Amino acid sequence: MKNSVVIGQQEVLAETDKIVEIFVASNCAIRPHFIVTGPSGSGKSLLLNALSTKHKIGFIEINAAQLTKEGTSGNSLSKALTPLNQMAGKPCIVFVDEFDKLFISGNSNESVAHESTTGVQNEFLKVLESDVVSVFGDYGKYINVSSKNVLFVFAGAFNGEENITVDRLREMGIKTEFLGRVGLVYSTRKHTLDEMYEILDNSELLKHYLELFDNVKREDVIKMMRNFLKKNHELNTLGARLINTIVHQYFIKGGIIEPTELKQISFQKKLNLGPRNN
Repeated sequence: MKNSVVIGQQEVLAETDKIVEIFVASNCAIRPHFIVTGPSGSGKSLLLNALSTKHKIGFIEINAAQLTKEGTSGNSLSKALTPLNQMAGKPCIVFVDEFDKLFISGNSNESVAHESTTGVQNEFLKVLESDVVSVFGDYGKYINVSSKNVLFVFAGAFNGEENITVDRLREMGIKTEFLGRVGLVYSTRKHTLDEMYEILDNSELLKHYLELFDNVKREDVIKMMRNFLKKNHELNTLGARLINTIVHQYFIKGGIIEPTELKQISFQKKLNLGPRNN
């Protein structure tokens, strides 16, 4: 998969690759579940997706921020884990993104929010303690599916803190029992400017746009975007996602695409990446 090329994060990549290698080589008898922290857009999801591709195992992604406690309306964990039924017992990674969103502070309805998110954390704990998980099946019925061949990875930005430890995660609200089963912690870091340049150079989105706007020179686009990245690197809170944002802005704000007359596209070479002036 071209989109699974990991740029930067080599130290984390090497260690987590070893974990997945052990998981696969042991026929899933050894399952070192772990946590990945790091800034938004630093490649946490991409990293695990790349590892699943390399080791030829399944990959299921769950957004923890969207989960609700079992018995309440919404997307419960049993519903989110339904794809395990299609895995038919084959080895896979379940990547739980935005796990840190289960720890809410400063919420105006904090007691209710805490009860709900603590409930979800407890449900994850039950899954980790068991070899079977109950998932939402056909016709609204629950079915039991084996989770023996599942490696769970929990990820989040955790307020952008660096070098987070198990003790710090406990202070943030993760249960000791949970950390006893998911005690390995790895942290990605913010991409360097040179790495951002490399990600831009390898952007599939940019490649697709350039195929449509064939009168636009790639070197001109790269030069302008590199300048933008350099000026905004310190203030960038989107991480690598900023690249997709400015690629879209560059072409959409500067050109007009006619659905039936693609060859008649006209392109404005001077573009404003900021808001339009009315």
